[in-house]
Amino acid sequence: MELKDTIRKIFDLNFLLSVVIPIIIFYALSHFNMVLLGTILAGSWALAAIVFQYTGSRKVNVFAIIVALSAICSAIGLFGTIVFHSPTFYLESPILTDLVFGCIFFGSLFIGKPLIQVFAEYEMKDSFSQKLRMHPKYVSAWRILTTGWGLMCMSQALLRLALLHTASPAVYYSISSVYGSVSTPLFLLFTFWFPKWYWRDLTKGTHAHEYRIVHNKLTVK
Repeated sequence: MELKDTIRKIFDLNFLLSVVIPIIIFYALSHFNMVLLGTILAGSWALAAIVFQYTGSRKVNVFAIIVALSAICSAIGLFGTIVFHSPTFYLESPILTDLVFGCIFFGSLFIGKPLIQVFAEYEMKDSFSQKLRMHPKYVSAWRILTTGWGLMCMSQALLRLALLHTASPAVYYSISSVYGSVSTPLFLLFTFWFPKWYWRDLTKGTHAHEYRIVHNKLTVK
């Protein structure tokens, strides 16, 4: 998938429904000093858009599960906002989500397989040959990517935390929503590209070996 296609997929109708419209709702009501109502309506709209998107596609994969878990955390924050009449619960929920995911990614480096390796082998079971799996660079690629995902989650949490204490709720909500909706798909694109680049020497070696076998057979004939 090319970068242009990925960017087009990011800024599509789903982006408009789940990111742009909630920001407009939040900004409009915050302008009239109704931050609490704006938080509730924007959060409800965003959650409804996510649920509609994934129930409509009816496609269950590991990354959809991650989005679903993020939506659950947002729902808990929205529930706390409604019960305690404070928008802080909903605005802080992405920070908690990023910290939890970051710890999970880093923790997988020390317990069992790197999490990205688990995801990749689940989605593409037969795409990796046994010879490739035995090579040290196979696992190291997944370790690098898993570390990258952990760092991205932690950096998002730190950015959101800084914005929460230095910017207005409207500015925080806008930057947090857009940044999270763009950075994750772009890093996902990098996740698909990186192993091909990292294993390029191994792939070339495999193709060269196969070519020599075919060439020898033709020569014998």
